[in-house]
Amino acid sequence: MIGSGLTRNYLANEMGVDEDIATDPFLYQWAPDPENDSPLRKIQHLIFYIPFSFLFALWRFDSMKVAVDSVESKRPGAKGELYSLLIHYLVMLSVFPVSVWVPAIFMSGLVSALIVTPTHQSEEMFEDYQPDWVTAQFQSTRNAVTTNPFSEWIWGGMQYQLEHHLFPSMPRAYYPLLRERLIKFAEENQIPGGYRETGEFQILKMNWDLYRKVAEADPVPGAPATRGRPGQQGAIETSNSPANSLNVVK
Repeated sequence: MIGSGLTRNYLANEMGVDEDIATDPFLYQWAPDPENDSPLRKIQHLIFYIPFSFLFALWRFDSMKVAVDSVESKRPGAKGELYSLLIHYLVMLSVFPVSVWVPAIFMSGLVSALIVTPTHQSEEMFEDYQPDWVTAQFQSTRNAVTTNPFSEWIWGGMQYQLEHHLFPSMPRAYYPLLRERLIKFAEENQIPGGYRETGEFQILKMNWDLYRKVAEADPVPGAPATRGRPGQQGAIETSNSPANSLNVVK
């Protein structure tokens, strides 16, 4: 999932390009065009935990799809990656009973989605490409402030989402050391909104409030499609992205 990860990091919240916000017809982050609407949108704030729980299962499907596609396109080393995945799942299915690994996948998907979605979805969404990449990261990201050791552990470094996007290859143990530097950088460069951070429970409520607000909104004719528009650079609908396979609303 290297390609998807790069898109999430480098083009965060760009409508039609960022796969993380292309979650319709199950979840919407803005009121859609009537042609792209779904009855599920009206109750998304009540059922969000159901699609959230499928996150890990979807990631596993995506990983296998990418591995198979890479073998078919004869990418060097692709067969080794596919065999490694198959061995991994063979061992997992051999060691753990279905009654263990199925609930584990869905529970871990729910927890992960609760953590990774709120740090972006309540912030700016971009209809067009943002040439100032650094400013775009600040404007599309809100960190979570953890208040106890358990929260610090379960967030797993994703509470420092801005640091993760700006320095994706940096070990997460160093993220806290960047905070004061990034706050100062935002102030010196007058970045709109500055360094954004909110308590871990409040940011979860902000995410739920967004789903509720969009659920109650009327469709908007001409609203941007989540999988891109004709001629849009990097549009999901013109790629082999697994997110494109979810585009069932027409």
